[in-house]
Formats: sequence, C-alpha cells, structure tokens
Amino acid sequence: MENTNDMKSNSMNQKRKHLKNMNHILEGLYMIRFSFGLVFILLVIMIFLVRPVYVHGDSMYPTLSDGEIGFTNMIDVKLNDIERFDIVSVYSEDEDKILTKRVIGLPNETLEYREGELYIDGEVVDESFLDEQYIKKQTNDGRLLFTSDYGPITLDEDEYFLCGDNRLISKDSRISGPYKKEDIISKHFYSVLK
Repeated sequence: MENTNDMKSNSMNQKRKHLKNMNHILEGLYMIRFSFGLVFILLVIMIFLVRPVYVHGDSMYPTLSDGEIGFTNMIDVKLNDIERFDIVSVYSEDEDKILTKRVIGLPNETLEYREGELYIDGEVVDESFLDEQYIKKQTNDGRLLFTSDYGPITLDEDEYFLCGDNRLISKDSRISGPYKKEDIISKHFYSVLK
C-alpha cells in the first residue's frame, strides 16, 4: 500500500516539476516574444519617426555641445515646411556623414553676409539665436567679424543655406554650398544628455 502511495506521490511530484518547467519555458518564450516586439517597435520609431543624434565637434556651439546626445524629428521634415533657423540633420556628401546645422536661407532667396550681418533679399535679418556673450569673447569684443562676408548667392527652388552657430569654425554652406531638400533628414533637436 505504501509503495502505491509513494508511487502516486512521486508521480504527482514529477507532474508538478514538469508543470513548473513548462511554466518557466512559457515565461521565457513570452519574454523573447515581448523583446522582439519591443525591438521591432523601436526600429519602426527610429526608421520613420525620430533619429538619434550624437553631436560631433563644436560647429553648433554654444547651442549644442560636442558629445551632446539627443534626437530629431524625421516625420516633421516630410509633413511640414522647413523654416528659417530650424536646426536640421543633413547628409553631407562631401564629408559622407550626417551633420547638424541651422537653416539660414530658404528656397528662391538671395542671401548675403556683409559686415557680420545677414541679408535676405536685401533686408537685414536678425540672428537672435546667436549667443552675444560668446560672440564678444570669440571676436575680441567685436574687433573681428564672427561671420565673414559671403555672397550674394541665390538659392534654387529646392535649396537651403545651412550654417553652424559657431561661425568661426563651422564647415557649412559657406564652404560646401547649399543643400537640397532631399539631403535634409530631420529637423528640431531635443537634447537628452549634455
């Protein structure tokens, strides 16, 4: 009789262990499925909606710092107009990399820098986003020009003139020329880590 009870008890214990093992396996499969789903959702977001950005160099300083991490909006650049002074990510064929710059000139405009002032279609345009204290420090209290003379240049219907905020060191449209709209990948910069 005891043997029968022992056998039944052993059989029940084995069934419990088997069920526990099956539960662990099912939980593991659920976690794997969940992880793949999460990775898929993140990939969709990163391919179609936002783009992570790591700032290399000081061409946008002091607005953006070398090593700053953030993301930009990819869908907004497709659905809405690119506006003057937007911060954009653009593919530079010359450097074969993606750069972060500021939109200065828009399609069909005539742009010129003269005596440190921005002229669009002959009218002075204030660049209020530039840090006055930083400019004074970099130009020996205004004895040097922060933005050297350039232009005039007339942009085509799909061209944008882009500059870095740190004009003394930025390699931008003043060197490489205007960028096509198709080269602008995303706009706006949302900082996550400075």
